[in-house]
Amino acid sequence: MIVLTATCKNGAIALNHPLPNELEGKEIQIFIQEVPKLPKVDRRTFMGLPMAERRQILAQQAEAMVEHYQQDLTWQDWTSFGLEADYES
Repeated sequence: MIVLTATCKNGAIALNHPLPNELEGKEIQIFIQEVPKLPKVDRRTFMGLPMAERRQILAQQAEAMVEHYQQDLTWQDWTSFGLEADYES
């Protein structure tokens, strides 16, 4: 699965990056999902917030990313750091 991001402007969808060449000439299926706007807080301000508020912000960010990580499993490729070969023997 390839995940592309886009922005809706004046009723038109504009991709944030060009389509990858491997999609050229292929039939594709498009799903539209609204991404919630999360409040942007710089690090110093974030650390100055009460613990309960920091936890709430982190929970919102985690919730916004859960579907992405469940659908696009390519992120798992780098998490093993090539260690799976050490456990096979």
